[in-house]
Amino acid sequence: MKQSLRMLALGFLISAVLLLVFDTFFSSSAQAEKSAEPKTTTTAKSDDNASYKKKYEDLLAAQELAKSQAAEAQKAVAAKKKAEEEKAKQIKKFTLVIKKGDPSSKAGNELQIAGIIKSGAEFDKFLRANGYEKYVRDGSYALTSNMTADQIAKIITHKN
Repeated sequence: MKQSLRMLALGFLISAVLLLVFDTFFSSSAQAEKSAEPKTTTTAKSDDNASYKKKYEDLLAAQELAKSQAAEAQKAVAAKKKAEEEKAKQIKKFTLVIKKGDPSSKAGNELQIAGIIKSGAEFDKFLRANGYEKYVRDGSYALTSNMTADQIAKIITHKN
């Protein structure tokens, strides 16, 4: 009895091994799965590669666009700054008219408005500090923006 059970178990084992081998190597569904898997994997990998490549190219294009926009912005700022410097370098001419009884501060304010000096208050302080305030004379004076405060003060006070 023992021997017949052993033979039965051995028969089951051999048949299981044969079925496994047959199913693995000779079954049509197993071969279809094997042939389909590499194609699907390859297609998925190539789709992923194409997707990553597209994203990378889009990123590079965005970076190049940002660089070119930044360069254009810098050029625009430089051109604007250059135009302002050119405008500032231009010598402005102005005829200052001082009427009898006008304070010296009025002359400073008019010169500031005309762009001859930067600050009318500073010019008025300069006149007071250097003793020019009392000597400001009425009249018409041709002044330019490249004159110093001292030169303007000497012109409007008739001091040399």
